[in-house]
Amino acid sequence: MAQQTIDWTRLTGKTFTTTKGAPFKVTRATPKSVTIRPESSTRSYDLSVPNELDRCVAEYAKGRFFPSAMDLVRIGVRHERNSYVWGILKAVLIDQILEQDRPAIVTKKPVSVKSFAGAWRITDMSNFDADFLAEGDRTPHIKLSVSKFGDINGDYAFSYSSGTITGALREFGGETLLIFGFDGSDDMDAVTGAGWAKWVEPNQIAGEFLNDYGPFTATRTKAAGKATKRSPPVTDDPEEEEYEDEEDAEE
Repeated sequence: MAQQTIDWTRLTGKTFTTTKGAPFKVTRATPKSVTIRPESSTRSYDLSVPNELDRCVAEYAKGRFFPSAMDLVRIGVRHERNSYVWGILKAVLIDQILEQDRPAIVTKKPVSVKSFAGAWRITDMSNFDADFLAEGDRTPHIKLSVSKFGDINGDYAFSYSSGTITGALREFGGETLLIFGFDGSDDMDAVTGAGWAKWVEPNQIAGEFLNDYGPFTATRTKAAGKATKRSPPVTDDPEEEEYEDEEDAEE
């Protein structure tokens, strides 16, 4: 994956959103720093281009998954700035807001239901910290399979929440999204709702539960395989699953 050369000065005047959906605006951008201001505040923050933005792009260019907000802290982004850096990187690298700065990921095959099928480990939910997310007796995950009618079914679990998922693909704004409903329990309380997910690359999806759960990022732990009498396509525990067939994931 080749590193992108990005003209950060073109961000001046543009509005982005943090991991929790809070809008902020770039009030000034130079080759050295990008100044942002949250819409709900009069305080401005300076993001370092070489030490934060460019450094994160360089990590992304190494072929790693698109980082979560907490991944950015480990890369070296200041904790109080990580949500803003994440919002800008997502817009530039994933949503392609700057036409000349195309992302390195190019999907050779169209996104289909098979792109979502498989087991996915939930690596980040912006409304929960990592310790709370990992509580409970199941690894945080989403498992999806395709029915013979082309619908998507599955289940999810994180912390003390778990339930089932049913969904289908829909086109919105030139993107193919998985629109789903979920039905389950949250610490003994019944919950139902809806959400969406987008295919980021063969080994990553991102989306949102449209309730207090909020946005999530998940990485593939196993591709969907062909079911046999001896071996179902997805095992019960994502921790025991390994990515097997990259070609299945891209179909």
